[in-house]
Amino acid sequence: MACPILVLESEEAQLFRKAGLLDSMMMYSRNPTNIMSWIRPALVLLIYSNATLVSAAETLKSYYAHPVQVDEFGVIAPWHDGGNGPLDERMRIAVEVMKRYPWVDRPKAVMAAPDFVYNSHWSIQSDGTILIPPTNDWMCGDLSQRAWSIIKGLTEYYAYSGDPIAFTYIPITAEYILEYAQTPNSAEWPNFPIATPTQGKAYGKCDPTARNQLDLCAILGTEFLRAYRLTGNPEYFESAKHWGDIFAEKCRLDPTLPPWSRYADPAVVDWSDELTGSCTLILHFLDDLIRLGHTGKNQAILVARDTGQKYLSDVLLPEWLENDTWGRNYWDWDNPVMCGIVSMCGDYIMQHPDTFPRWKTDLRNILTLIFNRNGADPNSRGDMYHGAWAFPESCTCCGTSLSYNQYTAAPTLLHYGFLAKNERMYEIGRRMMIMACYDSDENGVVKDGLYGDPVATGEWSNLAHPWPLCQVTEAMKWAPRIFAPKRENHIIRTTSVVQSVIYAKGKIAYSVFDAPDQTIDVIRLSFLPDRIAADGLDLVRLSELSQNGYSVEAVDSGDYLVTIRHDGARNILITGPDPQIQMDDRKFEFAGQWLKVDEPAAWNGTLSVSEQPNAECTHEFTGNQVRVIGSVNTHGGQADVYLDGQKQLTLIDCWCPVEKNQHVLYTRSGLENKKHRLRIVVRGQGNLRSQGRRISIDAIQSSHQTGDRDFGQGRGPKTAQRMIFGYPGRQDYIDCHGQAWRPATEWIIRSGYGNDTVEQAWWTERRSIYIGGTNDQELYRYGVHGPELWINLTVGPGDYYVKLHFASTPLHTFLERNSEGGRISHTMDVAINGQPVLKAMNVDKEAGGRFRALIKSFEPITPRNGAIEVRLQGCDQQGASIQALEVGLLTPNDGSG
Repeated sequence: MACPILVLESEEAQLFRKAGLLDSMMMYSRNPTNIMSWIRPALVLLIYSNATLVSAAETLKSYYAHPVQVDEFGVIAPWHDGGNGPLDERMRIAVEVMKRYPWVDRPKAVMAAPDFVYNSHWSIQSDGTILIPPTNDWMCGDLSQRAWSIIKGLTEYYAYSGDPIAFTYIPITAEYILEYAQTPNSAEWPNFPIATPTQGKAYGKCDPTARNQLDLCAILGTEFLRAYRLTGNPEYFESAKHWGDIFAEKCRLDPTLPPWSRYADPAVVDWSDELTGSCTLILHFLDDLIRLGHTGKNQAILVARDTGQKYLSDVLLPEWLENDTWGRNYWDWDNPVMCGIVSMCGDYIMQHPDTFPRWKTDLRNILTLIFNRNGADPNSRGDMYHGAWAFPESCTCCGTSLSYNQYTAAPTLLHYGFLAKNERMYEIGRRMMIMACYDSDENGVVKDGLYGDPVATGEWSNLAHPWPLCQVTEAMKWAPRIFAPKRENHIIRTTSVVQSVIYAKGKIAYSVFDAPDQTIDVIRLSFLPDRIAADGLDLVRLSELSQNGYSVEAVDSGDYLVTIRHDGARNILITGPDPQIQMDDRKFEFAGQWLKVDEPAAWNGTLSVSEQPNAECTHEFTGNQVRVIGSVNTHGGQADVYLDGQKQLTLIDCWCPVEKNQHVLYTRSGLENKKHRLRIVVRGQGNLRSQGRRISIDAIQSSHQTGDRDFGQGRGPKTAQRMIFGYPGRQDYIDCHGQAWRPATEWIIRSGYGNDTVEQAWWTERRSIYIGGTNDQELYRYGVHGPELWINLTVGPGDYYVKLHFASTPLHTFLERNSEGGRISHTMDVAINGQPVLKAMNVDKEAGGRFRALIKSFEPITPRNGAIEVRLQGCDQQGASIQALEVGLLTPNDGSG
């Protein structure tokens, strides 16, 4: 019998696809004024084909910008050869783009700043040249999200690298918001941030009548507090306190209603004003204020925070399957379907495990439900690729732009896996993060389209670089053993904010904003430290950090992962036999006019300084990594960098509103381990804010130490995984053997553009109470259905058994009678890893009747590309369905996956 294939495109969509326009236009589908809004919702057509069901989890020859690389198990691996790792490589490209980004000044703009401060509209040429197209107010609308990426990403990057770029771009961003993006004092929300300025003059003062979205206003509050911790500027703290007081004043205390609306003025939009799961962004901001000692008048901020937490716990989390629980958070359209905000919600919940005692199961369910929901649109191709999940922002956006949600989801999955000690979730996040880092060429062109084209990133600069930087640094926090560079020195994670850091040879000195109880830092080092001191007092090496001290774990390639607890102490010093080489500026080759300047804060007390155009500084080194160390201040200028004769796609900028010495001006890792020649050429100019043009060089660091290129290969869960399809419970079902069954979420059905898979394909209500032939009837009372669907199971190496659980539980959902009045049989084909295992299986017949359990077992099953795919396709109008599934090693290693 021929099996049905589902076609889910309108006639208009097919025409656009034939013209090659559909994927590139999908990015605009959030803007109601553009052409994609003319395309009618996809028509679901059921036709028949003689196609044989053999598909397995997708594998392409390349993803985004690079040909695919795989490990020995066929799982996606980093595309580049450097020992610094995929995340460090992606960080470098993002920061280099930000450093060379064009600036704008008066009269076009209200102040001198990099153009990305004002708008996200950009384009980039194949040689790395960045252009700013004519723009409009709409492209300014992601102000809060750009500020989030800039402040969070650069703050984390400073701690990681010692590059002072954070102290240049963060104050400029904050200055623009304080001066030109707040409501007037007379407004209903007075002196409040205008987070989504989709009205008003571009490059100018934001119009306070714009659709000001409150969760995104809270993001600005959180980032202003981060900027305060970094810089110590009290103006940032005072502004954030005022914003928090207004949130507290406007909070609804009725437990049946959302604590806040979605907008400061709901009348500015003609769609839903209900604030959903993104209320966690407001709660995060209020928590931050409380930590800094500001609780508002009569503890109003505490009351508002507690009210919001109760709403999240009592109302939203029990409705985890509903679209409106996690949808409707885009600033530019009313997207009712699940999207990237889920990760931000998850991050908040993980910070409060006592407040949300079911966090482990709740977040496991919610964070993976997005795979099913966002894979609905056939145009997006959301699926698993070489073992890595990749999916769009939602089932209504943005075509094959699949890297954005990988960057969004992977860090949270890694965070969850780390805290919950869940290997399956950790491995899903690891693979997703590696695949996401395939998106950028060396020149800074970002190809977020699965098939190698820019989709959203071709237009939105924030999605191209600041946001990936923000998320890459977050992912590395939770996977330092896997993703931190090998044979280098980096602060990876801290519970505070690093305000100053110097990475010298054999000496790392840093200070943090504060050090309350349980202050923990994690550093990956290329050497075993011989001394760690906190505020001048030596810390003791401990096996458990129940008090101040440090622990050391040897990791691969001769590195060490050091965890430091330093409650009450803000200044940390680490020393030891660092293998890197640090060469003083006295030993460089110079051409043109250079001065030797005494500077006590410099390494060895001197700097080489020049302002002369085309003056050069040259140094040869042998190794695979190099860093230029120097000083920055208000008189700093710019210089170009050449490596082995090739001009680098970045620049050295020694301007900074605060003076910093022994800081990183240029860095490059992942080089071929050989002799290199580094040349610095003075431009004789500064940026639009600089009072001078001075280049100040202090030292050059390099290393020829090598590490392996294993970034987690061979990982994955080997414990048994059991799941019930359509199961709506927040907690696992425990069967008669004491085994846990979770809701099944990691599966795909192409239900169509904009369609809710839960509504259309899940049976979330019991279809029958009685199920014969089983002691666990609950396994068979739910289910999922559709013409074709497939399950992607993330697993580790080994041989597995697969058990598929079926039951025919007919309701009016399926056609019950044929034209002669007889009952229609339920038949389907099943394939595992592309190999047919069942052909036209009749569930009624195999089970011995309806309302009876049927188990089909298969073994041995060897994973393909680190996964097991089970694909079901209906052979009649009833389509395919399944009730439950279990998979496990043939050599049992039972437990919860």
